[in-house]
Amino acid sequence: MRTLLLALIAVLPVACSRERPQAPVPQRPTGAAVGDRPAGAPDSAGPRPGTPQPRPYARVITAEARTRSGLFKAHRIGDRLYFEIPRSELGKDMLVVTRAASGGNVEGFFGGGGSRVVAWQRNGNRILLQGRTFNITADTVAAISRAVEAIRYGPIIASFNVESWGPDSTAVIEVTRLFTTNIPEFAIVTGVVADRSFIEQVSAFPENVNVLVTQTGTQTPTPTAGQAPPGPPGAPPARPQTNTQRMLWSMLKLPQDPMRPRLHDKRIGLGSVTTIDFSRPEHESVSRRYVRRYRLEKKDPNAAVSDPVKPIVFYIDPATPEWLQPWVIQGVRDWREAYEGAGFSNAIDARVAPTDDPDFSLFDARHNVIYWRPSTVANATGGQLVDPRTGEILKAEVNMYHNVMNLLRNWYFVQVSPLDARAQRLPLPDSLMGRLVQYVVAHEVGHAIGFPHNMKASAMYPADSVRSAGFLRRMGGHVATLMDYSRFNYVAQPEDSIPAELLVPGIGPYDKFAIMWQNKPIPEARTADDERRMLDQWARMQDSIPWLRYETGDATADPSALTEAVGDQDAAKSSRLGLRNLQRVMRTLLPVAERPGEDYELLGDLYANVVAQWGRYNAHVAASIGGAETFERYGTGERFVPLSASKQREAMRYLDEHAFVVPAWLIDRNVIRRIEQEGVLNRIRAAQAAVLNSLLSAARLNRLVEYEALATSGEVPYRLPEMLSTLRRDVWTEGYSGTTVNVYRRGLQRAYLEAADRTLNPPPPSTAPVPFGGPPQPPITNSDVRPALRGELLELERMASAAANRTGDAMSRLHWRDVAFEIDRILREERTRRR
Repeated sequence: MRTLLLALIAVLPVACSRERPQAPVPQRPTGAAVGDRPAGAPDSAGPRPGTPQPRPYARVITAEARTRSGLFKAHRIGDRLYFEIPRSELGKDMLVVTRAASGGNVEGFFGGGGSRVVAWQRNGNRILLQGRTFNITADTVAAISRAVEAIRYGPIIASFNVESWGPDSTAVIEVTRLFTTNIPEFAIVTGVVADRSFIEQVSAFPENVNVLVTQTGTQTPTPTAGQAPPGPPGAPPARPQTNTQRMLWSMLKLPQDPMRPRLHDKRIGLGSVTTIDFSRPEHESVSRRYVRRYRLEKKDPNAAVSDPVKPIVFYIDPATPEWLQPWVIQGVRDWREAYEGAGFSNAIDARVAPTDDPDFSLFDARHNVIYWRPSTVANATGGQLVDPRTGEILKAEVNMYHNVMNLLRNWYFVQVSPLDARAQRLPLPDSLMGRLVQYVVAHEVGHAIGFPHNMKASAMYPADSVRSAGFLRRMGGHVATLMDYSRFNYVAQPEDSIPAELLVPGIGPYDKFAIMWQNKPIPEARTADDERRMLDQWARMQDSIPWLRYETGDATADPSALTEAVGDQDAAKSSRLGLRNLQRVMRTLLPVAERPGEDYELLGDLYANVVAQWGRYNAHVAASIGGAETFERYGTGERFVPLSASKQREAMRYLDEHAFVVPAWLIDRNVIRRIEQEGVLNRIRAAQAAVLNSLLSAARLNRLVEYEALATSGEVPYRLPEMLSTLRRDVWTEGYSGTTVNVYRRGLQRAYLEAADRTLNPPPPSTAPVPFGGPPQPPITNSDVRPALRGELLELERMASAAANRTGDAMSRLHWRDVAFEIDRILREERTRRR
């Protein structure tokens, strides 16, 4: 990233040239060749001993050459490829993007390849391809820039003899082996075999050159996640197999006039690039972060709203099912309204990629693309490649995996089918599925234009408000941004009569705010630092408008920053409302999914999703215990405020009623006996264990201790002893009442002991699991957690021994004896471990 930047200019698309025979050009004398010499290269530009000398141009680039002209000329002669690199392009930074054009796995994520910045350098009669890095920088006029450049000296990826000098000292090099041998940075497959690897097509454009290559190599089969290695136990390792992939390399010159960057702000959710600037006036090296964004410039700089000189255009993969293409296009156009708030009309658009242009490639480094992947993966992703100097987005990409539609069906049916008659029969109608795909596309385009997730947005509206059709119309949906994982409005109830179109999120106020902050021009500013004052004013709009806020980066226990949540400003209230709808869904499973002549795969899939949704509601509420609401600030007040004791007590009441007592409506024998021979006990126990692991994690318990220690005289904290005693009474009710312990409650109580054991006797740090809902557990040796948790276990041991003596149920008696035995083991191991 540069600290001295020139004025911006628009980059206009230019059509590429067509292949034509290249006429011989008279050879230029070798001695006239000039070019940039890389740092550390010999002073002499003369030939090295033993280096082949350049030949006359006509003997290298013969009449058989098929030439493409663009950023530099590309000549194909038989199976060889030559680049003719002008002296003006030596030393210039280029982004090399590699993408898989063929190959892949229908059961996995498509893609492959990568990106890096390189530069062509001259060293005598050789041309070097050298890697470039931008993780550190300095103003070129600063003395320290010499040392910075020395550290940035990148790896030499490949070296090519100059075969000939062309007109104006262009260097002609043969680059075939760059793509057909085992140069690590260019070998996509392992062990490239040259006689089965070849260059298929070359296209040249004013800004870039594309090379389509088939690479063949070998690889040893490896099992996919969750699969056993191939072959019986003890069998010899699998033999290497042939692997062929078609890859496209797109070499794009970075902008000659770098875009003026915009400094990153943690209060705004935007991706960034980072460099350490050693030439700043501060008395330390300064990390500078620039937001990722497009270069948008107004056609009419004086207009409040103007079309951009160069709009953002996404090309839609022609492989996208025809009936879905209009929905995908609309998913891109949904962002237009947000860009208008930044001063740009028609800023973003989409069109189906051409199929009649042999030089057009979706993998071209200049093109924003929405791929449609024929994969069983139920997902979608979005991202972008940027100029590392400024954060300018050069190529944005969205991957839509075909089975994302299966995921959307399950989400929509389980969360809101009681609110939308169209979803009360399966399959969903195309019009509804198209709208759901549009929603996912818009979310992933958000990632592609620079947005990370903002899970805090779902807690910015009260639960009652998201049950109001008027509120939802006014705010654009039930969540302040598309970038939250707040899928569909399960808080709304049938009696609320919410129109179906308002059950799906749209572009929200946070999206418009962040697009404005990211892109609105600040004409009076001349540098990135000049923009600080205005950017800070915009960011402080969050002080009075909560739904413009972004999640706090270093917060790990914010109960308002949850995934898959709606209305989590009051998680207990919203989850109760969600459970009402979930019970309605459960009653419809058999009528919807039982079909004569078809198996029960659909019924099993939907039931698993119902159980998972129940678990999510429980997790949302459990996050309130030991939680702290956060608000990112820059020098204007506290950032962390522990949740009130009353809210935490309400959360514990919810868990007692809905997480620890398994609801009968969820254990429907008519469904269970159709989908599995066994497994319902493990399903329920796993969901309950997740809650207990969360509640009894050392991190959460330590927070309760710390929040009490920091409480002022006027605050009433939720104390660790109260939380543990409440949890004990809720989980171990039968031990105090003398009633029979059913099989589900026995599983719950064993899960409690396992969670307590994990906290008191954690495995070594390198293998310690991450507790549900939090970071790795901190040590408890020097905190109140150990004595408090040991005290709970001692109390439970006494209770279990007494309960075993008075119960009349045989299985309950065995259970209580086992509980006492397990507690004794846990405490003995804890004492032994501390010796």
